[in-house]
Amino acid sequence: MRYPKNANFFMFFLMIFYIFIGNFISKFIVVNMPFLLTRENIWIYQSSIAIVCFILPIFIYIIVKKIPFKEVFPLEKISLKNIVLIIFISFTIQPMLQFIGSITNLFYEDKVSGSIYVIASLGLPKALFTTAIVPAVTEELAFRGVILSGFKKSGFLAGILMSSLYFGLMHFTLTQLFYAIVAGVIFAFLVKVTKSIYSSILMHFIFNGTQMTLAYFTIKYVPNIEQQISNISYSVKDLIYPFIQFLVSLPFLALSIYLFIKNNKKEIEEIKAEEVRKVEKENVFTVFFYVNIIVYIAYMLFLKMK
Repeated sequence: MRYPKNANFFMFFLMIFYIFIGNFISKFIVVNMPFLLTRENIWIYQSSIAIVCFILPIFIYIIVKKIPFKEVFPLEKISLKNIVLIIFISFTIQPMLQFIGSITNLFYEDKVSGSIYVIASLGLPKALFTTAIVPAVTEELAFRGVILSGFKKSGFLAGILMSSLYFGLMHFTLTQLFYAIVAGVIFAFLVKVTKSIYSSILMHFIFNGTQMTLAYFTIKYVPNIEQQISNISYSVKDLIYPFIQFLVSLPFLALSIYLFIKNNKKEIEEIKAEEVRKVEKENVFTVFFYVNIIVYIAYMLFLKMK
């Protein structure tokens, strides 16, 4: 099997499916099922689109390529100690990701925060299902499942970086691009070390769930927060608080990663030994890699002109 070629092709298939089939479904709903676009039902609409646009391409790809399920999705059990450490990392890494997001907001319009508060206003169970459970499962199966496994013959670092880059690109917003790539690196590292996609699903859920829970309680206790968010104009001074948070959290983040590495020393040594044995690593830059970059740029330009 030509792994990098297949991984890059799957990303192409995923983007095309999302751009064309996803938009077709959206337009179909607008015309035939407009009730799903009302504020109280928007969570059903968003969850359905995410499930269809990720799960369906995954199963089509696996069936057509005749790839064994276990070859695509690492499903080792996670030890209780690793679960605790992953939860620890999940909370300590959030200030860093928020700081990266704050920097991005200086240059690009924040089109994400407003929608988060809309979903949060529907109640915590619906909000968590839409923004934490569904993305944690669907996106991890795609990026830390199909794509990360597709780069396994390209080396440890190459697989992590490529799957993380694609994870960031698939958000199709410059606001989320950079912190999504960084988050993707951590997710992929956990999966590689634990040999389990459950580790990245857990962290992804905690990260998104924390943000949504904070948004829910903010709406509950801060009047007109949605209107305030829509009128925000970011400046350099808005980086002060996220930067302080990041600095305070940095020792705890370092500690959490150190403890995780220490607890998985044997697994990491095995990864190093496997890397040494790989005399020739397959090139990740196949034709479809460049096609994917072109498709991404073209679609982003299209969105900007809309």
